[in-house]
Amino acid sequence: MCLNISIAEHCQNPQIISTSYTTQDATILKHVAYIANFYVKCKKGEAGNLYAVLENNITPVASVGEGKYQVSWTEDIKTSKTGDITVNIYDEVGYSSVRKALRAGENLFTVPVFAKIVINHPGVYAGPWFSCEFLAVGFSVVIAYMAIHFRSKLLS
Repeated sequence: MCLNISIAEHCQNPQIISTSYTTQDATILKHVAYIANFYVKCKKGEAGNLYAVLENNITPVASVGEGKYQVSWTEDIKTSKTGDITVNIYDEVGYSSVRKALRAGENLFTVPVFAKIVINHPGVYAGPWFSCEFLAVGFSVVIAYMAIHFRSKLLS
């Protein structure tokens, strides 16, 4: 009987390259989607499983390839955040520390962060200030007024 045990070394000096996407159209959508894709390159070791803390909720980060990860969530348009949103990413060791801190009601700032991902959300577009129907009615009223006014001048 042969037993192979492999011990994965934790990621040392991680370099993070990230891109992000957020939905910005509120004319037909009810939720804003936040998506952050990031690549982790370790000087030594592997990143392994990663976790993100979103509003004191721990969520696993999806692995979408070797060294490539993605974290995503949605929020209601009325309560969605704008500007730079920082998402703290934790490795396995940080994950257990975050769980302990949340159970004990402690501050999460004491837990070492594996990486910080910044997502910029400029806000949502809710449509034009004036609807097309409103503008059409306005122009119709102005044209009708002008037609009646000039007609009365011609007849008098």
